[in-house]
Amino acid sequence: MTDGKTSTGRTPAVTDPIRVFVVDDYPAFLRSVASVIDATPGFTLVGTAETGADALDALEGRSDVDLVLLDVNLPDLSGIEVARRSAEQRAVIVLMSTSDPADLPTFDRSVAGFLAKEQLTTATLRALWDAATS
Repeated sequence: MTDGKTSTGRTPAVTDPIRVFVVDDYPAFLRSVASVIDATPGFTLVGTAETGADALDALEGRSDVDLVLLDVNLPDLSGIEVARRSAEQRAVIVLMSTSDPADLPTFDRSVAGFLAKEQLTTATLRALWDAATS
């Protein structure tokens, strides 16, 4: 963004971490994502959820989330539906899946991008954020 603000509307100080919320129904994957976030300078994990409903409840009214990494295939709601319902959240939402993006339903402007789960690294996390906020 050219005005120096993130998509969340805040102007981060150089030392402000990017606050990440992760939604996935596999605890082992949640732990893996938490490790990647912890290993990425400038990022911090602020919460997790294992279902779409839990994510919607946890994110409602929060202003301390900058980035949501959201599984497409959740047990109750699709990640695409959670993204649509969270559009007013003002966090950057990135969908994750093991599926080929061509096999997924079309997602709308509420989603900043897509990431294949197996490609999540410290470098791709940083690149996703940079691409979504530039």
